[in-house]
Amino acid sequence: MKKILGIIMIGTVLFSCQKEKTIAEEPSLTDFAQMKGALINTDWVLKHTALIYSPDLVDNSELEPCKNDDTYKFKLNGNADVQFGSIDCYMPYASGTYGTWDLQGTTLKQTITRDIPGFVNGEVIFWTVDYITQNKLRIKRTIVEPGKTYTEMDTYIRK
Repeated sequence: MKKILGIIMIGTVLFSCQKEKTIAEEPSLTDFAQMKGALINTDWVLKHTALIYSPDLVDNSELEPCKNDDTYKFKLNGNADVQFGSIDCYMPYASGTYGTWDLQGTTLKQTITRDIPGFVNGEVIFWTVDYITQNKLRIKRTIVEPGKTYTEMDTYIRK
């Protein structure tokens, strides 16, 4: 009886110590032509923004509801477009071209040509393409403000 109880206890301990399964992402594209091909003429929807102040301080707040169905498109001609979704919290901003883009290796350069929420006409933004596949895009940039520097990391999925 003691042997059976011992075997059950050992089995229970071993079974409960199994590692949690992790979901592996598919490998990021690294070839420039493949990266550019995945980026262009796709409707990208912002799914998550993280503000990383330090390894121990990350703001993973939820997106504003009105951003959940906005779509962004990087067009072959170099234009960057936005289509605001059904929940309009950006009046008087209109959908359409808001700037230009240029992929330079793993750097995505955006030049804003009109005011839209979060960006100002004339602003030039350099994003690092952290991860890209046919269905997912993760870009990041460093933001320097008086008294603080942090990283913004935006994750988009294909619509």
